[in-house]
Amino acid sequence: MPLGCDDLKFKEVYLEINPEVKEALYPILQAEDLGGWNWVEKGSRLGCLFYLPANREWREKCERIKEKVEGLQEFDLEPGPVFYSARDINSCSWEKLIKEAGEPRQVLEGFWVIPPDYLKAKIPQGMFIKLRGGMAFGTGDHPSTRLALGLIRDWLRNYDKILDLGTGSGILAIVSAKLGAKEVTGIDNDPEAVSLARENVKLNKFEDRVEIKEGDLIKGLKGPYSGVIINILYPQIVSILPELDKITEKKAGLVLSGILFKQLPQLREKIALSPWEIIDTRVEGDWTGLYLEKKG
Repeated sequence: MPLGCDDLKFKEVYLEINPEVKEALYPILQAEDLGGWNWVEKGSRLGCLFYLPANREWREKCERIKEKVEGLQEFDLEPGPVFYSARDINSCSWEKLIKEAGEPRQVLEGFWVIPPDYLKAKIPQGMFIKLRGGMAFGTGDHPSTRLALGLIRDWLRNYDKILDLGTGSGILAIVSAKLGAKEVTGIDNDPEAVSLARENVKLNKFEDRVEIKEGDLIKGLKGPYSGVIINILYPQIVSILPELDKITEKKAGLVLSGILFKQLPQLREKIALSPWEIIDTRVEGDWTGLYLEKKG
């Protein structure tokens, strides 16, 4: 006998945070092996919706996530009051949610993310990036990713050799190849992200130009790279900024994203002491993206 709608139960969990810690929430959710999540704007706050099997472990997972989010204060991030609620949904409701999530999404003017099995004939015009399972590792929906996409489009076209640090789903590495980069290396320290990014590179048929590696940021890299993309959290950006000179060419281009607007003044001071010069500054909400070029 086939299973009915009420035979499979799930928990729809709503977690509320301050928007500025959205990017930092990704690795926390990844660590709990979630298949994906959605964002819900709620005034000055941000809600995160995700789904768990309604077994004994769902509440334990939620408590772990809540504890880790509250711990972000140690990294100078303010999540605000963190709380979650849950409601029961059945398998038919789940299937409907999955179907609705499988439509093309325009993440930036001219840039569309589509699921790999999307077969509808009518597709809007623009650049398409196929992503599988990308909701857990970056689909272009976050402002920091959109800022990086725009800066890559406007400044890093047709570069010979690009490095993408914290590649996640591989979206920025794939876009770089689509915009003419001859050789792209994506680095991530999460083996699951590396596996997913490699799959997405294959889906977009860029195995000959995009290589995804597991690694600890720039450790062991030699270059030289003509362009670098860094879309990670501010403390990590600051830690590797002094080392970028060693692995980049003269007059290399650098895209920085994942920076909160309130962190920009301090970052500008650090950049002023480096071999890099800010050429373009862009802001979306609380987030900032920069394009820099190497002096001389």
